[in-house]
Amino acid sequence: MEIREAIPGAVVGLAAGVVAGGLAALVGQPLSWALVTMLALGVPLALLGGGLGVLVASGRLPRGRFAPVALFWLAGFPLARLVHEISVSLVLTGQVRLPSDLAGFLAYQGLVSMGWAIGFLWLHERIALRMRTAGATSGAATSR
Repeated sequence: MEIREAIPGAVVGLAAGVVAGGLAALVGQPLSWALVTMLALGVPLALLGGGLGVLVASGRLPRGRFAPVALFWLAGFPLARLVHEISVSLVLTGQVRLPSDLAGFLAYQGLVSMGWAIGFLWLHERIALRMRTAGATSGAATSR
């Protein structure tokens, strides 16, 4: 199993962190806060996305199917958001703070995870397909 299989999912996760950081800066948050948002959300999503790519490549999850990806993100996305919330509060206030309504927070993130799963699957498949195609053409070129 190559680490290469984790790249598409990690790229999607990091891209989401960059977007979140950019949006934080766009609404007027200080750049340091935007950077914290970018890293605190992007890194967990990248790790989970890379892990999902490895699960798909190893055959543990079927390629291109929504239900397994949705179930993965039903657990993973709320976890990533919780890490994000805790990290941001720790960096900005120096204290670990959980959301005041933790169950409500996790339930809402679970609902949002379905939209995330759709976008993730779509982007992941396109990036992975381009990587497989590029690998096949470069492999054919080097075997000549």
